[in-house]
Amino acid sequence: MPEFIYDIPLRQLAIYTSLAAVSAFIIGLLLIKPLLRLLFGTGPDFNETLGVSTSAFNLFYGLLLGLLTVSAYQNNESVKHGILAEATALSQLYTSTESYPEPLHSELAGMLRDYVLFTIYRDWPAHREGEFLDGGGNRAGAIWQKLSSFEPQTRGQEVLHTAVVNAFQQFAAARQQRITGTQTEIPIVLWYAVLLGALMNLILLVLVKLRPRPHMLLGSISAFFLGVILFVIVALDAPLRGVNGLNPDPFVLLWEREMVLDEGLG
Repeated sequence: MPEFIYDIPLRQLAIYTSLAAVSAFIIGLLLIKPLLRLLFGTGPDFNETLGVSTSAFNLFYGLLLGLLTVSAYQNNESVKHGILAEATALSQLYTSTESYPEPLHSELAGMLRDYVLFTIYRDWPAHREGEFLDGGGNRAGAIWQKLSSFEPQTRGQEVLHTAVVNAFQQFAAARQQRITGTQTEIPIVLWYAVLLGALMNLILLVLVKLRPRPHMLLGSISAFFLGVILFVIVALDAPLRGVNGLNPDPFVLLWEREMVLDEGLG
């Protein structure tokens, strides 16, 4: 998918894809249909023959669009769940650090705040470009090293430390799920199949033998819906990429509700 597609706001993208499909149909109807009619003829049973010959195409192309739509939606939801799970695990980690003795408590709290700010203001802009920075992984590794250096002295500290380690493991898994989302997208070879299929679908719409006005109306409706389906797939593809990518709202909420008041105290 061309990079500029990810920089178009959703509302404009919906308009562009729908208008592109309808415009392509109208151009084909006015300019290409006469040539195709000369090539294929216009017998009385033309529509019936066309319907029989294109039924398999419509079945497989509709199945392809349906599967890609579901796949793009599931990828989007998976990354969204990873973002929420990562922020939730960070919240649990941050709250649990209050039970650690000083100076470990202050050091861990400061490192967690630094990680959240880095994720919001550095990592997320990189995600918009389909990339991620090493700084987040380095910070997560430093937090783990700090936790590993703690040796519980009492049974209570041991229970607390075990819970914190489990929370960190959940955080690490969710973080990896988010990072994977920067590379999650429909393979380019499938996009070729989708776009070629859309072109063939429009050609078949143009070939139908109807009076001009009904043909214009019914064909435009079908082309418009095809454009809407393509818009949905494009909008859900690459969950973190571009202006329409998922936002770091869970991290922003975590910072504003739990961390910002402690800034400068750790």
